[in-house]
Amino acid sequence: MSSALSASMMTRTAHMPAVTKYRGVGIDALRRKSSSSLSSRAKRHVRCAAAGEIREIGKDDYYQTLKDAGDKLVIVDFFTDWCGPCKMIYPFLEELARDNADSLEIVKLNCAGENRELVNELGVRVLPTFLFYKNEKNVATVKGAKREDLKNLIAEHATASAST
Repeated sequence: MSSALSASMMTRTAHMPAVTKYRGVGIDALRRKSSSSLSSRAKRHVRCAAAGEIREIGKDDYYQTLKDAGDKLVIVDFFTDWCGPCKMIYPFLEELARDNADSLEIVKLNCAGENRELVNELGVRVLPTFLFYKNEKNVATVKGAKREDLKNLIAEHATASAST
């Protein structure tokens, strides 16, 4: 009986068309893709710590990131992969990070999974939430994807660190 079943499966498989493309890209090309040619969404989560770029941090390096920033303004973006407003504001955050690279560092922390305990400890209940830190102290909070609030707080706190 099992040989009849496997023969039936082989027959169906033989008649199925071979998959040669995925989202318009040849399967062979996908197999050869290196990490440097990842999709833009994947790149967001594999950022390096270069100036003006956003990198993802976790619970283990959260406090160390704040400490390492010194008097530079740090904005922590609390997000999840399924959050629509989090995705919509991301290009704006990239622009802010590039435009203010000398006085500002933006990092992301995924609220799901292993970071959940830290998120609860910090009292984050709304996504996205942005915590502003200066000298390891929380100086402001923005709940929701509010561009003007983010701009105003950056202008207030980032310029204060540049002038001191």
